[in-house]
Amino acid sequence: MLMQDVMTKVFPICRNTDTIQQALENFALTKLHIIPVVLSNGQFCGILTKNRLIQALASGYVFEHSISSFIIEKPICLSPENTIPETRTILLENQIGHAPVLNDKKEPVGIMSTSEILYLYDKVYDRMETELELIFQNLNFGLFSVDKNLNIISINPMAHLFLQLSSDNYTFGKREIDEPILTLLNGILLNQETGTKTKLQLNNHSLYVKCYPILENNELVGSMVLMEDMTMLEETVKELEFSKEWEDKLRSVVELAYDGIILVDEQLKITMANKGFCDLYEMDEKALLGNSIIKTFPELDIEETLRMGVKMINVPKLIRDTQSLITVLPIKDGEVIVGAICKITYQGLTQLQTALQKVSKLEQQLSYYQNELKEIRGTKYSLADIVGESESIRQAKKEALAASRSRSTVLLLGESGTGKELFAHGIHAASQQTGMFVQVNCAAIPSELLESEFFGYAEGSFTGAKKGGKKGKLEMAQNGTLFLDEIGDMPLQLQTKLLRVLQEKEFEPVGSNRIIQLDTKIIAATNKNLEKLISEGKFREDLYYRLNIMRIEIPPLRERMEDIPDIVNSIITELNRSGFQLSGITHSALTRLLNYDWPGNIRELQNLLERAANLTQDHYIKVVQLPNPLSTRVQQNTDEHVRPFPSPKTLSQDSFISSMERTEKELILTALREANGNKAQASRSLGISRTWLYAKMKKYQLT
Repeated sequence: MLMQDVMTKVFPICRNTDTIQQALENFALTKLHIIPVVLSNGQFCGILTKNRLIQALASGYVFEHSISSFIIEKPICLSPENTIPETRTILLENQIGHAPVLNDKKEPVGIMSTSEILYLYDKVYDRMETELELIFQNLNFGLFSVDKNLNIISINPMAHLFLQLSSDNYTFGKREIDEPILTLLNGILLNQETGTKTKLQLNNHSLYVKCYPILENNELVGSMVLMEDMTMLEETVKELEFSKEWEDKLRSVVELAYDGIILVDEQLKITMANKGFCDLYEMDEKALLGNSIIKTFPELDIEETLRMGVKMINVPKLIRDTQSLITVLPIKDGEVIVGAICKITYQGLTQLQTALQKVSKLEQQLSYYQNELKEIRGTKYSLADIVGESESIRQAKKEALAASRSRSTVLLLGESGTGKELFAHGIHAASQQTGMFVQVNCAAIPSELLESEFFGYAEGSFTGAKKGGKKGKLEMAQNGTLFLDEIGDMPLQLQTKLLRVLQEKEFEPVGSNRIIQLDTKIIAATNKNLEKLISEGKFREDLYYRLNIMRIEIPPLRERMEDIPDIVNSIITELNRSGFQLSGITHSALTRLLNYDWPGNIRELQNLLERAANLTQDHYIKVVQLPNPLSTRVQQNTDEHVRPFPSPKTLSQDSFISSMERTEKELILTALREANGNKAQASRSLGISRTWLYAKMKKYQLT
């Protein structure tokens, strides 16, 4: 980090001709203890300190006196290119608290102080503490520490499991520690030396245990115990060097886990690369660390994962003439993306392909039986067919499942192509309805046939009526589900009759005196704004309220971009079932899909992939098969993407933040109460680090 990134850039400036009065007025505008002084041409000529002005006034100088005789000429100055450590050294060696920052033209551009440096170091410390806490809680070996009285003062989940502690409280006495470990700890606390690694059988675990003394000012204050579970990895552990620190052992596990792996931080700087990755690219890890992955390995497209938080799993890529599968995953601290990991598989892909072919055959058999079951019930899809794990689609599926458990009317709202029909099928499939799923497109049936299509008709009711009459959609859907697609296009005359049916729960076929009791679940869907249609007199308000009981808003694809990789894989699977022979989509093509706004939603994505499937010649969908509109993300004002169906209550941003903060505060208070004030336990139950918890407690003034 350089001076230009952190220095104070807003500050007053005095001219060498200013008076003491003018200088004091400038000091009143800042908390700084120095002000740069410039000549009439803007060139820096020195600094003026607050102390010198005070001494001048104390010596009898009047306010109208010039400051020229009090200017400190040739003071210690800094450059915007100085690093923070360099700046700290300069300030300490010269025993000064502030220094001006000059550019190449010797003009003052900033001021730096030791207090600002301390603040930066404090931020770095907080981040390191958070990272260490994350590492501590997610280590694949047990780690706990004790004080001189053998009371456990910190313990990670793995050690908690090994010791089989009887409580969720993480504060225990020595009675909770098994006797073999107590013996090792007593030896450490007596001679203050690092113990040897000892193999123990403890609570059905085969463990290697080693104790380390904890010193504070050369005084023994406790011990740290490291426990490695060798139950399932005895042979692997023998290959590791017992003398290495646990960080090296973690690295060894990473080396064995994947063919190639590389990690980057939030600035896209490379922080680690394993041997498999270095072998693939024929590079040395030391030469990679700290480099930008965008410049060094642009073909991996990790920037998209960091920017959008989107996973890319097993995407094919040709790397240095080697066929590979790339997986890119974001690394998160809570909801904040702090880095990314890229895993590359390039060994044993032939054997993997054989295994995948066997799995594909089993999937086809399963799909056949699932389709048979769906045909019996009249549905094509289930809620399980709705692909995606984004928060918005998970919420919509949760509401759909809830809607399936009753006979209440459901209203599906969403743009064209978002999957309203799929949701309707899924709600029926998840329900206890024994009847059929019957679908009616209100926009496709001629207006003169709408009534007979809905209610059916009796024999001889009108010229051309079929002998024996005909069942209407309502009767066909008895004990089942009637799906009214494009309900916004239903004529007003039929809206009136439909409203009566929903109210009375009965209807009569055209030309018949027979009354049929309605026992049908109604699902309606539209891509239009019904509230606007009501205001224009094109839709009955009372029918809207009758339909708007279980309202489910299906999000557009652009609002759940993280689901695109899963949706693409699902569409490719369906295309293969229909006769195509696709092996997948390339990494660059998938990245291109993530850089488009999808005005046509999932239907547009399906059509685009089917077009590409027809064009490809090597079984992989590539960038060259994608149409030109996908070359860049569509740049539109967010106002153009206003959802067509606004919620009844729209919160302002400020009120939303206020509501969120109240909820967050209540969650923290609840966690602290349940943990009896134990902050470590409260942070674990909330899924956040202790550093983050302390920051939130300070923010909400919680003691």
